Amino acid sequence: NLAKLSVVSDPVEAAAQWERARRLMPNAVLESEDSPDILIRLKRFDEADALMHERQKRFHGDRFSLMSLAKIADYRGDTEEALKRWEVVRSRVRDSVFGYLGVARCLADLGRFEEAETQLDRAHRRDPDSHEVRVTRARLSDRRQDWKQSISRWKHAAESIQDPPAFAFAAKAMIQLGRLDEAEAYLKEPAIAFPNEFEIAFTRAVIAQSRGDLTAACDRWAMVRAMKPQLPVGYQDGAARLVEAGRHADADAVLRAAIERFPDQIWPSRDFAYLAHNRKDWAEAAVRWEELRQRFPAEEAGYSLGAEALKAAGRDEEAAALRHPA
Repeated sequence: NLAKLSVVSDPVEAAAQWERARRLMPNAVLESEDSPDILIRLKRFDEADALMHERQKRFHGDRFSLMSLAKIADYRGDTEEALKRWEVVRSRVRDSVFGYLGVARCLADLGRFEEAETQLDRAHRRDPDSHEVRVTRARLSDRRQDWKQSISRWKHAAESIQDPPAFAFAAKAMIQLGRLDEAEAYLKEPAIAFPNEFEIAFTRAVIAQSRGDLTAACDRWAMVRAMKPQLPVGYQDGAARLVEAGRHADADAVLRAAIERFPDQIWPSRDFAYLAHNRKDWAEAAVRWEELRQRFPAEEAGYSLGAEALKAAGRDEEAAALRHPA
């Protein structure tokens, strides 16, 4: 089943299933619109190219293969080739703005922003109600760091169809211009209307942090952690704001959770040790620097600051004996 294959998380198993499908039902593979996406996910770009060229021969004038070939070049990272392919899409698929959008994205990636704007203007004239055109134009303004234009374009994208992420991106452009109060006010109603939208929650945490509103920042970083516990920033910035707010026990708890969630990353253990060190809880700091040395023996801070904590705790002999293995 090609649709199921497209979401297989094990690439080795996915490749094996793909080979079986290719062998047992080649026509179904050729006709399925899942096939190029599967090969892209498997990073088998040459095979994806060959399959779409084969499809072009089988189905004369097939627009799906044209767009897929452009998409394959995009994912391969060959921007010059992708540009050529999207130009073909633009010229042959005339009832759609996808070719213009693809050309514009490639031009932007090549730093040719004015040309990209021209393509997006043409796309907008062809389909002034296209939300994808609005969003692509707003992203181009972001890349050009034309933040006033970004605000205007993201607002239009957000308010035309009540698009939750677009509200957040408009506020992010306001942040770039230092218009923090405006950004806070702008997201007040969207935050209520879309309580589970991550981009809004994340942007509101940044706004509160930038405004120095520690109470709101602590609460909002907690919301970020709850929504996406796999993102380190919720723990790093959240713990730092808790410390600033004098909530040391809560900061400790956040970093303990980070140590468990990111066991192979050094920053949670290091930040956890710094918390005790910076508040001069020398006995606890010595314990935490020891834990850091056990987990990450190459980290120099575990020795230099560990010795400092031991000495401050009155354990001079242990401090003097502590040396980096290198």
